[in-house]
Amino acid sequence: MTASAPLLIPALSLLCACAAMDVSLWLWIPCFCLASLPCFLRAPSMGVLAVALAMWAAVYLFAYEREYAGVPVEAGRVMVMEGSVEAVSGKSVLFRPDGSRWLYAVSSRDGACPLEAGERYRIRGEAYPLQAPCGPGIFDRERWGYLHGIIAGIRLDEYCRNGPGDWRSRFRAFSLRLRERAASLLREGAPPDDEARQVMVSAVLGDKTDARLETMAKFLESGCMHVFAVSGMHVGVAAMLVLGMLRLLHVHPRAARLACILLLAAYVFVTGMSASALRAFIMATVWLLAFVLRRKGHPANILALAFILLCLMNPLQVFQPGFQLSFCVFAVIVCLAEWLSREKPLWSPDPFIPPRIYHARERFLVRLEKACRGALIVSVGAWLASIPLTAWHFGTWNLYAPLTNLCLSVLVFPLMGISLSGLMFAWCPWMLHVCNTAASWLASAMLSVAGGVASLPYSYLSSAPPSGENEAVIVPLQKDAWATVISNPALVVGSGTEDAVRYTLLPVLKARSVRPCGMLSWGNGKAERAGEKELEKEYPGIRNWGAEPGECPVRQWRLRPGNALVLEDFPVPLRTGIRQDRSRVLSWECRGRRFLMIGNTGFSSLARAEKTPRADVLLIGHHPRDPVDSAAWIRATGARAVIFTTEHECPVPEGTAVYRLRETGSLYLRMEEKSVQIIPWRGMERRTE
Repeated sequence: MTASAPLLIPALSLLCACAAMDVSLWLWIPCFCLASLPCFLRAPSMGVLAVALAMWAAVYLFAYEREYAGVPVEAGRVMVMEGSVEAVSGKSVLFRPDGSRWLYAVSSRDGACPLEAGERYRIRGEAYPLQAPCGPGIFDRERWGYLHGIIAGIRLDEYCRNGPGDWRSRFRAFSLRLRERAASLLREGAPPDDEARQVMVSAVLGDKTDARLETMAKFLESGCMHVFAVSGMHVGVAAMLVLGMLRLLHVHPRAARLACILLLAAYVFVTGMSASALRAFIMATVWLLAFVLRRKGHPANILALAFILLCLMNPLQVFQPGFQLSFCVFAVIVCLAEWLSREKPLWSPDPFIPPRIYHARERFLVRLEKACRGALIVSVGAWLASIPLTAWHFGTWNLYAPLTNLCLSVLVFPLMGISLSGLMFAWCPWMLHVCNTAASWLASAMLSVAGGVASLPYSYLSSAPPSGENEAVIVPLQKDAWATVISNPALVVGSGTEDAVRYTLLPVLKARSVRPCGMLSWGNGKAERAGEKELEKEYPGIRNWGAEPGECPVRQWRLRPGNALVLEDFPVPLRTGIRQDRSRVLSWECRGRRFLMIGNTGFSSLARAEKTPRADVLLIGHHPRDPVDSAAWIRATGARAVIFTTEHECPVPEGTAVYRLRETGSLYLRMEEKSVQIIPWRGMERRTE
């Protein structure tokens, strides 16, 4: 392997060096072991290259981290800067100030950001740090910013256009305009809400601007979300189409490879030059140039060369999930393809007849058997290779991904071929219409496959064990708001706003494999009702006991024997001039333990109760200054732990364990016969006896 793939050891040394700088310094040991290995194999030049690459990566990452951490970010600070818009990312844009290597994510306070890519602006807005996730399954904006050189976010207040931006932003903007033009051609003749055309545009160009969230959820839950991002599959299919077309035109193989590189570069440019597309293009270019230069190298050597080139461009790519998935899956596919090329077909007309004298029918059957077997083995192998990475980065894995990818691979090839043919013949309206119609049928078939697989049981599984019936999850939402998920099947107490449900609560529920069967709302405002509708849309049939204003008709919810949620009866708050929130007081009793959620109820009303309730853990919300001694009341409940859900706190008895939800992130509670186990998502585990 070392003789046929000499660059493999330097590439692995570079990988270990990058991991040592980010994960653990102990990884320097395998790094230097790999770097010294070529000396024993009589290839000292590869050892020198391995050491040089490892040292360069270490110096680059060390300097990058120091410089990134040295940029001050003060929440709420008003910033005025002038620069260019590099790219559009969802509802925000990436803004680069003049003379800076760092980016800022600029968003509007209401709706999409009005700034356009490729233009120069003077902006004024309020800065805020990129937040780390507060629970499992939630997008890590802090890590995303670090890997892409984004310092902070800015909420835009004022802006003024000052002409065109720098050459990089104009070049990127021109690429995005070409993609928008190509997308409009593919959507031509169809209504704006045509779901099949949206899938077609997303699959061919990677443009998810108009794709519905429901459509993306189907592909996500069926394990084929990679169809929506221009990556190795798209570039590979485009290369096969181009090479096949040039072969039909009897173009010389070397000239065909060079032409393929140029056409792939044009395709990547038209699709917006995303990071995954550029990565796949570089890998394909290295592969094609090896044939052009008549260097029949080992696939592992070509893969290692592509890895080294991409790391030289930006070593931080090593930590991105897409980069890791691309190389791991591609390495497995290359190994399996090489093994399959040496394997004899399982079916042959006669083992004593040489293949060169097979007639047409026999050759077709042999090739069909080999193609089906290869597709199945490659699909399953790529799926098995991706499971550890998807489980680590996203906390999920899909049971039916090989089946889905097999079906979609049959559809993606003709879909891209027909769509790209339509774009090439866009000057002929009837040809464009025919191609778009045919591609739309294929996109509808893809949508049906993804929807059918997503509807199967156990299609979208969490890598973590599911929550038990004796467990609860407390999730921080927007400012001074939280949700409590009791048991499993669960009762959700307080869902929050629509965005809080979509981007915070739902990811936590799916990561913990929690299935809500009902919800109880804290309030009945417009924002809360929108959040309840979002939860009902995700879980059809869920019952809402807090939908109507006034008293809740149910006082007790028996989840299982010995597992019940009770709505406590406390006196009406006194009219003392102090604002009291008439929050519901709930208690969850399970396995002889009690979790009391007093929420925003004031201690003035709690102290007027005839009997102080017993509790092992208290959940306390927003409390104003109260004349009642909170520490004495908490001591009377016997609580050993208190959870503060907001930044407002009150005195607690000495020796009581205190958890602040804004610091710990989501909290897991596990009721046991002898104790209540509290597990912060960030931090250490404590136990209340």
